[in-house]
Amino acid sequence: MINRRTTFVGRFHCDQGSWRVSTGTAEVATVIGQLFGRRSPSHDSHEADHFEVLPRSTSMRVVISGPEAIKAGLLTAAPRYEPQPSTRLSFRLADAHALGGFRLSSSSWDLAESVPTLRTELSEAEGDALCELVAEKVEFTTRNGVALSYCRPSIKVIGPWHNPDQHAT
Repeated sequence: MINRRTTFVGRFHCDQGSWRVSTGTAEVATVIGQLFGRRSPSHDSHEADHFEVLPRSTSMRVVISGPEAIKAGLLTAAPRYEPQPSTRLSFRLADAHALGGFRLSSSSWDLAESVPTLRTELSEAEGDALCELVAEKVEFTTRNGVALSYCRPSIKVIGPWHNPDQHAT
């Protein structure tokens, strides 16, 4: 369960239709690479304790601890600009639950609009919920003929999650 004492070990970023995971430890980067197929691990030379992994998978199973794990709102924009959504999610990886917590921050309107339904589904799970976190690449052409693309994160609640390590002797 993620709570105030949870140690957060990394961040997920939705980047051009795939995930990018950043962490401060080589050990976490190694585990992510082993679990999800490392495409290109990198070490940012500008920061001594910053590692990035680009998992091959665009979807992964995560554990979300109830509706309070999702924070949503609007960021105030500069004058003459529209406000932007801000959705923050805390979770653990289902395949490496003991690794620690991860965070995802997104300005996706689609994700922000799904928050009320997602909170209801998480409440119905009555505790930790197994979910699928998906990064989808969306491409479109503007009226001016400019081709654009962005990453749309989405979350699907699968059902209640029971930690298999919780009952190990």
